[in-house]
Amino acid sequence: MESMKDIDARIRKKFSVLEKVAHGVADGHIRSAIVSGATGCGKSYTLETVLRSAERENKIKYNSVRGALSAIKLYQELWDSRRSDDVLVLDDTDTIYGDLDALNLLKAALDTNPVRRVHYNKESRILADLGIENSFDFEGRVCFITNTDLTAAVEKNSKMSPHFAALLSRSIYCDLGIHTKREVLVRIAQVVYSEKFLEENNITRQHAESMMAWLAPNVANVRVLSIRTVLQLANLVKIDANWQAMADDLMLTPVKNNS
Repeated sequence: MESMKDIDARIRKKFSVLEKVAHGVADGHIRSAIVSGATGCGKSYTLETVLRSAERENKIKYNSVRGALSAIKLYQELWDSRRSDDVLVLDDTDTIYGDLDALNLLKAALDTNPVRRVHYNKESRILADLGIENSFDFEGRVCFITNTDLTAAVEKNSKMSPHFAALLSRSIYCDLGIHTKREVLVRIAQVVYSEKFLEENNITRQHAESMMAWLAPNVANVRVLSIRTVLQLANLVKIDANWQAMADDLMLTPVKNNS
């Protein structure tokens, strides 16, 4: 079994690579990137920190879309981000995996050909009312952030596997290797002990150590295991000296009484 030390080194390297990929997108060297990893491990934060900085320097125009996304809404977002200095981030929009129309739109936008022509071949009053054409050349860049391990999804050989494979073939794929609770816990520790986290949340390293000492044995029972978990713990630390008891009541799954 991989040791915690080895997991720590591997994940740190992956996030270093992700930051370089983000700069590649911002500088226009990478037209399409897919970032995969567990919910709440910091993949969106890392990517968007670089992109926001690039936007402040007027290098790019940056648009982020989160949540459920239909094919027609995706087409609108691609239209709005069609210019060469546009970067569209699709964050946790995994609903498109079951929508062939949306996947085909995304494949067209991510194509490696010099000219990427995107079509919406259905009649739509919505598009007409918005003045959006039924086809256009897409020159922008796309970053797709997902909780799904797309390599594993391809290997399942389901009816959707060829579409996932097509997305991977068109993109730089950065799998952060954070899919198990053990790996998420390692990533949380990396974040919570960082000077930036301590400063932004106005807590001490001693607080961070006590938070991790509470979290580690409760990994199996905590309602949500992510960086957001330690953000919530940091708030409880500042409320009450006996914050661990509060965390037990507020953040752990209740034990079922079968009597």
